[in-house]
Amino acid sequence: MKQVAVIANPTAGTGLGRLSGDVAASLLQERGFDVFLHPTEGPGYATELARTAASGSDLVVAVGGDGTLHEVAEGLVGTDCPLGLLPSGSGNDFAMGIGCPDVASGLEAIVAGKTMACDTGRLDGRFFVNSVGFLASGLVSLRAAPLWRWLGRKRYLIASLGTLFSYRGQDVQWRFTDSSWESELAGRFLMVEICNGPSTGGGFRFAPEAAFDDGLLDGCLIRPVSLWAGLKLLGPASRGELLNHEAISLIKASRITFTTSQPVGYHLDGEAGMLPAGEHIIEVERGNLNILVP
Repeated sequence: MKQVAVIANPTAGTGLGRLSGDVAASLLQERGFDVFLHPTEGPGYATELARTAASGSDLVVAVGGDGTLHEVAEGLVGTDCPLGLLPSGSGNDFAMGIGCPDVASGLEAIVAGKTMACDTGRLDGRFFVNSVGFLASGLVSLRAAPLWRWLGRKRYLIASLGTLFSYRGQDVQWRFTDSSWESELAGRFLMVEICNGPSTGGGFRFAPEAAFDDGLLDGCLIRPVSLWAGLKLLGPASRGELLNHEAISLIKASRITFTTSQPVGYHLDGEAGMLPAGEHIIEVERGNLNILVP
C-alpha cells in the first residue's frame, strides 16, 4: 500500500468549492492509499512539511491553490518523490496547466501514477514553478490579494481593470539568452509575464504555448497601449488565443535578465511584492520536479 502525505491548506479557495484536508484524505483512502494528513499552519510551513515527507512517503499530495502548490513543490524539488495535486484554490493556474483543473481529474492522475519531469524557475534565486510577472502583472496580484476570496478568478479580472485604468508602465532593459542566441529589448513596458506553464492570473493565457518540460520560459512583453486596446486584449488572453498585436513581443529563452531604475511590482506564482531597482535574473531549471499528470 502506497504511503501518501497530504499537505492541505485549510484556508485555500472560495469557501463553497473548498476541499478540506479531511475530505481529501478520505478520497485517497477510498482508492487504497495509506494517508497521513498534514494541515499547514502559516506561510512557508508547507515547504518544510514536504521536505520531511519526501524521504518517508511514496508521494505527496498538495490540497489548495497555487500558493500551496508553490510551497509544496519547493520542498520536493530535486527529490524522487512525486507530487500530486487536488486543486482547491481561487486561481488553480498550475492545475489547469497540467490538465488537472478539478479534484476529479487530480484524483485520476494520482491513481494512474504517471509522472512528468517538470521544469522550475528561479527569480534571483527564489523558486517558482508556474509563472513570474512584472509591472502591471505584479500590481494586479497586489490589488487582487486583499479582495474577497469568494470572488474566485473574478478577483484577478477586477484587479486587472483597476490597474489598466491607472498604470502606464516603466522603462526596463531586457536580455534573453538561450544556448545559441541572445536578444535584447529596451523601452517602456506595461506588463510582462514570464511563463513556465500556459495559465496565469486565474486563467489568463499570455503564453499559451508554454510547456512545463521544454527547458524554456515563455515571455509575453506588452508595451503601453490605450485603455481600449488593453481591455480588448483581456478577452483573447482569457480564452488562450495567441496574442497578436504590435505592442506585444513573445520570446522563448532559458535565461532572462532585466534592469530597471525604479522598484517594480512583481508576483511569484501569484504571491505579490516589490523588487528593488537594479538587475534581476530569471532562469529555468530542467526537469527537477516530478509531477503526477493525467
